Amino acid sequence: MTFTPKWRFDLVLAVIIGVWFGVGRLLFRHLDIDVFLVKGSAILTFLFLSAAISLGPLARLWRPATHFIYNRRHLGVTTWGLAVFHAACVMHYGNSWKPANLLEVLPGQKLLGVPFTLFGVAALLILTVMALTSWDYFLHAWGAPGWKRLHMAVYVAYGFVAIHFLARLLGDPPVARRPLAAFIVVAAVVAVLHVAAAIKEARGDRPAPTAGDGLILLGTFTELPEGRATTVHANGERIAIVRKDGALYALSNVCPHQNGPLGEGLVRDGYLECPWHGYQFDPKTGLGPPGFSDSVPTYELVTKGRQTYLRPRTR
Repeated sequence: MTFTPKWRFDLVLAVIIGVWFGVGRLLFRHLDIDVFLVKGSAILTFLFLSAAISLGPLARLWRPATHFIYNRRHLGVTTWGLAVFHAACVMHYGNSWKPANLLEVLPGQKLLGVPFTLFGVAALLILTVMALTSWDYFLHAWGAPGWKRLHMAVYVAYGFVAIHFLARLLGDPPVARRPLAAFIVVAAVVAVLHVAAAIKEARGDRPAPTAGDGLILLGTFTELPEGRATTVHANGERIAIVRKDGALYALSNVCPHQNGPLGEGLVRDGYLECPWHGYQFDPKTGLGPPGFSDSVPTYELVTKGRQTYLRPRTR
């Protein structure tokens, strides 16, 4: 799989941001600069955050989207940068850099007695922690499972952002219906993508039947092309089945880097390559290329006729 260079991806993000504010200013000249910057940064931050958390489920449903997973962390850090810029605009133009002023909102701009601004502050704090720990140093220090658990907090941040928006859009003074409708549409798309991806994953996770000799039936893979992989579910685990040099091999579906789905990867230079960030593993041994210490568990396969079965893990 060919990955988009990070510098090129960052350049695209910079162009999007430049066009957003440049063209936006031409279209909304009637707005004061402070109002334009606050609203423009808020909307773009929400759109970027929505895109960042949607890439995973979208890649499950539409394989070409996997290319964007490689640079998802850059999108996340860029989103955090936009959130900081939005917060700076709010503090500069609306609060004279006095934190206490964040509590001074109209009665209609509160949810359960909490000012809508504090939900934005909570989201920013979470995104800040995630941005500061997005580097590979923390990933290797904490391990993929621990690092991923922390970064799942992005959904909490998204919830706070949603409340932040809704409390303001539905509050006093009222906001035009068009922004509210646009917000609902974007949030609904994010929700639908996650639900659809979850349904697809659940269907693929149906337990495989066990034969009388203890072997676990995985299915028929005669149509699996050379150099391709697929994912099966057995013994409560997702397992990647890959064809290399005409033979079938089985290894853990979970890449140790960021828990990427190896079963969605391709064989490149004799190694199964993770579609998320390009980590490679020998389908036969589960080891990485020379010089790399990463590895994944492998499994023994038994073929009877056209059916393929799984034996207990070999390592």
